[in-house]
Amino acid sequence: MNLMSKKSPASATPDATFIALAHAALLEITTLDTFRDAPVVTRGDDTVDVAYPSTQQGYPGWKWTVSLAHAEGMEPTVLELELLPGEGSLVAPDWVPWADRLEEYLLHEKELKEQEAAADSDDDDDDDDDDSIDLDDDRDGVDIDQLDLELDPSPLEVPDEADDVFDHVELDEPSSS
Repeated sequence: MNLMSKKSPASATPDATFIALAHAALLEITTLDTFRDAPVVTRGDDTVDVAYPSTQQGYPGWKWTVSLAHAEGMEPTVLELELLPGEGSLVAPDWVPWADRLEEYLLHEKELKEQEAAADSDDDDDDDDDDSIDLDDDRDGVDIDQLDLELDPSPLEVPDEADDVFDHVELDEPSSS
């Protein structure tokens, strides 16, 4: 028995049958203007793929692929229909899990905080020299810290002597009874 002369069921069916079935299935989910009617038929053991080049904007190099089942003694049926990227097609980058993206973000934040802390420690070294001078915060009734905040010191001024707050109060002399 010569195996070369024996035909498989898929090879006994002409490509035109697969193309007609694939074309009908494709028209159920899309329109004629989304693909070019120049299919490529690829035969497998019990499957046949019919691929139509996509003409949709944004999908250069993609193909509408209709996978058909063709088992011995049965009519071909549609297994699935999909739009697949071809070689060199524009595709989205690989998906990165949220936890991994968050980890990169947290590492970056940690580096920034370390840099900030290093810069602050350099500033603190300069401030340490100023600590050796003992200055009173209040000189002339003005709080020096308030000046750092650029607040108006005039409401903070304290007069040297009590002003006329008590001038209008008349004290009664205790009566000698």
